[in-house]
Amino acid sequence: MESKTKRYCKSSFTPEQKKEYRQKKESEKQQLLELYQNFLAKHTIRDFIGVITNYKTMHKYTMRNFFMCLAQAEKRNDTKFVGVLNSYQNWNKQNIQVLKGSKGYKVLVPIFSKVKSLESESQNTANQDEQNDSKQVLSYFKLGNTFDISQTTEYENYLKEQKEIDKVIMKNAEIDYNTALNFAKANFPKVKITEQFKDQSTKGQYDPLTKEIFIYEKSSHTVFHELGHHIIKSVLNFDVKEYAKDEVLAELTAYLLMIRFDENIDYNFKYSNVWSNRIRDTFEIQEFEHYFKTLTKYLDKFEITKVEGN
Repeated sequence: MESKTKRYCKSSFTPEQKKEYRQKKESEKQQLLELYQNFLAKHTIRDFIGVITNYKTMHKYTMRNFFMCLAQAEKRNDTKFVGVLNSYQNWNKQNIQVLKGSKGYKVLVPIFSKVKSLESESQNTANQDEQNDSKQVLSYFKLGNTFDISQTTEYENYLKEQKEIDKVIMKNAEIDYNTALNFAKANFPKVKITEQFKDQSTKGQYDPLTKEIFIYEKSSHTVFHELGHHIIKSVLNFDVKEYAKDEVLAELTAYLLMIRFDENIDYNFKYSNVWSNRIRDTFEIQEFEHYFKTLTKYLDKFEITKVEGN
């Protein structure tokens, strides 16, 4: 006996319905992009640099998608938003349930398609692997949903864990000075480090011509900050012409190194915030994301060995 319940699927849509659906999704996408651009226009790198720790806890989301979620949380006035994001399916895989009635945050999901390369088309080898015949290219972006941990059954546990972490977080932004100094000397032997402890306004200095670091205060932060200038200018060769941007990236390098030695360090971004106020042409998000990812990938290669200070 045939069921009276009619099952609908995309193939049953009329051409007009498909067109309306595509137009609706395109309109939603444009609204999201406009919200994102307006969000960026109201903020500077000073507002964003503190979210780096949250960015590192994300799964596969780009910085653009992360900031899109921040923009939506701001619009919703969602005071519980944490920034630990995952799809509905991935939360379920961790046995964590998304709370009923939760409204997902919109993100842009890249859709790739396979196209045959000109080289493979010109070849007519019978035994050629079919997978080698094509390459993945970005076709378009579709809208997807992600959910913050505050929208899940894990939220209360997350808050409890954060309170425990807060109890053990360091009360300052320093690690042992000799640990930082030994790391710099061991991994960058061509860099000359000169210690000249004295009272003056400058804490440290880097000379890109001689590749020499001058340390004027016994501070691990200063060692890593000046080492950051070396990495930015002489190793990764970032094309950063604005002085204030260069200072922010050096500070970002110091932060990334500090948390390699102690992930719970209570890092202070006041120095970066001073310089970020002076950036006339603020970072484009894609530019900042590029620098962040490049620095992270480079620094993750180094083996960290904690050495007690003398």
